[in-house]
Amino acid sequence: MVGIMDDTCIRYPLGTRIKIGDNCGTVHYVGEVLGYQGTWLGIEWDDPKRGKHNGTIDGKHYFYTQHPTAGSFIRPGKVGPFESLEEAARDRYLGYSENALDQQLLREAQESLQASFFEVVGMDKLARKQSKFEQLTDVSVDNCAVNSAGYLKEFTMLTTLNLSHTLIWNWEIVADICRQIPSLRNLNLSCNRLVVPSDLEISNLAPAFDNLRFINLRECGFKNWSDVMQTALLWPYIESLSLQGNPISELSVVDTTKIFKNLKELDLHRTKLFDFDQVCKLSNIKTLEFLNLMENGIEVIKLPECESDAKLLDIFSGLEHLNIFHNPIWNEIDAFNELDKLPKLRQLNKTPHLKSDFNEMFVNAVAMISNLQVLNKAQISPEERRGAEYDIWKKYAPEWLQASLKPETLKEFYKKHRTYSLLLKKYGSPAEFIPRTNIKVSNLIKIRVLHSETGDVWEKKFPRMITVQTLLGLIIKRFHMDSDTAPQLCYIDHKHPELVVPMDNLSKTLDFYSLQENDTVLVKWQNSM
Repeated sequence: MVGIMDDTCIRYPLGTRIKIGDNCGTVHYVGEVLGYQGTWLGIEWDDPKRGKHNGTIDGKHYFYTQHPTAGSFIRPGKVGPFESLEEAARDRYLGYSENALDQQLLREAQESLQASFFEVVGMDKLARKQSKFEQLTDVSVDNCAVNSAGYLKEFTMLTTLNLSHTLIWNWEIVADICRQIPSLRNLNLSCNRLVVPSDLEISNLAPAFDNLRFINLRECGFKNWSDVMQTALLWPYIESLSLQGNPISELSVVDTTKIFKNLKELDLHRTKLFDFDQVCKLSNIKTLEFLNLMENGIEVIKLPECESDAKLLDIFSGLEHLNIFHNPIWNEIDAFNELDKLPKLRQLNKTPHLKSDFNEMFVNAVAMISNLQVLNKAQISPEERRGAEYDIWKKYAPEWLQASLKPETLKEFYKKHRTYSLLLKKYGSPAEFIPRTNIKVSNLIKIRVLHSETGDVWEKKFPRMITVQTLLGLIIKRFHMDSDTAPQLCYIDHKHPELVVPMDNLSKTLDFYSLQENDTVLVKWQNSM
């Protein structure tokens, strides 16, 4: 509702973003307020603490707010001046001096170099390059009062534009910018509030976004997935989209004939997708290669059923990299077993369960996700894979033997342990590792300790429950080694000599590593082969 029509209504259309001090808000009303003289702006503030009410004064309702204290009225004169992107860029990048180098660009360069202090020979040359629009490839005007495009034809080489924390509020402004800069590929619109475009606006504006490949919409206030899909009609060929920090709790199936036709990367970090069933509604996006689900409160991962020796061909068929860092997944073994159903999953990011540690999680993930190659950015070596698979092969041997008595229980076992049939093909039957109930198992096992450099061999019986740390101390004493340069231990299975398992957790016991009678403990150093 607009109470009166004057220049204020033209200057502040409903939906306009304004900023006073550090507080941003959206104009929802322009006009008179009963009992108060003059023209007022009804504002819904991003921070509800800045407001006073919900748009109602003295019993009369003027506008709606999502939070009961997010609204207030202000005089138009209190609103600071707006500027165009052209003006903001000229202020930031022209008028070169020793101190003119854009601090935001410095921060971004510092982060990309992972340096604590950004110091580059040729800084003077970089600053001069910034001062010429036609040479700029990256521009950042974050935290500027930008709400229009201006004249941008000089940006002939610009590929990356940061418009985060500005006052851009509709897609017509964004389209004007993109239309004038056809070289633009990466656009950051984080922390803005943009009006959802109508069907008519989409048909008129969509061609302006044909060249865009990456859009960052972090913390843009999206609450409904339907608004995201409506907005995505503007850029159907986008390859990377970030929606981090938008409180979206429910999704719906995407029509990939209309949107996300080429989407490869989707960032849903810190949304409100607690239910993995909601995530599965995105599984028909066949081009999707990377999905970020960090910090979403996901407790259970469950995918559609399929045969234990098969993969899901129509569910996330192109997904290669999944990030589930900092989600309270309560049963990671079940989660890994489910993730093995994904046909192309190669990389996984995950924090260990509170009741486990990284080594335990590593073994379970590597052995239970058959195609996994990278865990938490670390490449999985063939030796690490063999060690993890061998541990799981032994760990579930009693359960497999019991289940194999009946076809129906064996099928259920393979359903819970999808990769176990592959481990049987690799390492054979684990029956010999299963203690017989009528035979007392000795607490001592005889092992060979082999010094890799001298070839010396020490054969001795050790308690099964001795820790690797204690064993290492005995070995150092037996071979008269320098305790300051402690060696590394690994063991070689006498039945499978090609299997070398690192004993890298000093607090674990020999029983934990499943050492058997006549196995060999190899003593070596990092630079030894």
